Amino acid sequence: MTIKLSDLLNFDIKPFLFGTLFSRIITDEDAEIPEQIYVYTNFRASKAVNYTDFDFRQYSERLVDIYNRASGYRNWQVQRVSDSSMKLIFPIENNLHIPIEQINNLVHQKLMQESWLYADADTLDEAQKMFMRGYMETRGSIDLTRKYIAQDYFYNNRIELKRVQIFIDFLNIPLSYLNFNPRELQGDYVTGNMRRNTQFRINLFYYAKEIGFLNEYKALIFEKGYKTEDVKLIDGDVIYYDVLPPERNDSVSFIKYINFFSNNIYKQDLNKGKVEHLRKNLGLDQKDNVYGHQTRNQTIISLFDEIAPDKCGICGTTETFLRKKTGRQAFEIHHVIPFHKGKQYDNIANLVKLCPTCHDSLKKGRAPKEQQIEHIILILHNHPEIYEYTSSMLGIEPINELAREIYTMLG
Repeated sequence: MTIKLSDLLNFDIKPFLFGTLFSRIITDEDAEIPEQIYVYTNFRASKAVNYTDFDFRQYSERLVDIYNRASGYRNWQVQRVSDSSMKLIFPIENNLHIPIEQINNLVHQKLMQESWLYADADTLDEAQKMFMRGYMETRGSIDLTRKYIAQDYFYNNRIELKRVQIFIDFLNIPLSYLNFNPRELQGDYVTGNMRRNTQFRINLFYYAKEIGFLNEYKALIFEKGYKTEDVKLIDGDVIYYDVLPPERNDSVSFIKYINFFSNNIYKQDLNKGKVEHLRKNLGLDQKDNVYGHQTRNQTIISLFDEIAPDKCGICGTTETFLRKKTGRQAFEIHHVIPFHKGKQYDNIANLVKLCPTCHDSLKKGRAPKEQQIEHIILILHNHPEIYEYTSSMLGIEPINELAREIYTMLG
């Protein structure tokens, strides 16, 4: 029996199922408000594994059982299986009669209320690992050449950009093991020869050692590809490998690419000239700058100052006064949710550039209450990414309510 959306949202959702829902909710219907939606896993045979070494038909029922236990519902089912591929789905009846975008928002809001997401530890706990397995393995593929587990972004709406923010803000995955591949900047995308979506990727050796695989076939691809059978460890349904991830460098380059993507690539009309300009700005054409691996010793503040346009987020001015050191116009970086409210708000999605006058106007007691609230509303209107971040962090959607709550936090 297909589970109802209202029941799913009203009761507990296990971390694995949260990860799967967060990965991608889709429908096969053309209607704006579909009667049924689903999440899925879909994978096929790899060249790394001989077809005689694995039985897709036999394994499909076993994987259904594993996913049902991990999800807490007997709702997974085989939609298609052959000798070389399979697709499992978790169907959901849309009895609330709402569009997928709204469903995504409701899932995101419910996720942000989960205590396990905020675990204060140096490594991932089991709940967070199950979330990652649901997020990455159900749709992700194993890239043996570049040593990533990777999945595509589809850009139905900006809620998809919030997904990567989860890994930056809450999960203790070292940033140097995360990677964002904007394939819209590749030549084939611009010419139309091969238009592929941007990828979110995690280092495969880190994933195999610290998170572990629920999907036995994807674990087998890793095992055959790197001859790691002797270091395989099985813990219940999870397969780990005692391998050595690359050395950490804790680079902030991943955050830079996410912010750059959000502001310059997401849903933009990218012609050849603009792509060349973006590649130059990102350093993708420099031989000594391999994407995702160059270490830059910069704080989040200086990084944001480098890549954000010199424009006030309140009054819109682009001219203040020149700084002698840089020769650039002087703008100040403002934490929209004040930093003194917690170090978790020292986040690039919480930052905005302001001219000195407007920045001063947001200090406690420097301007009338209604003026300060009006200025906060202007920031939220002018910067959708900041509205999305602050709204999700504070759990408030109406923009006026959100601005008043931020006002109470000013220091």
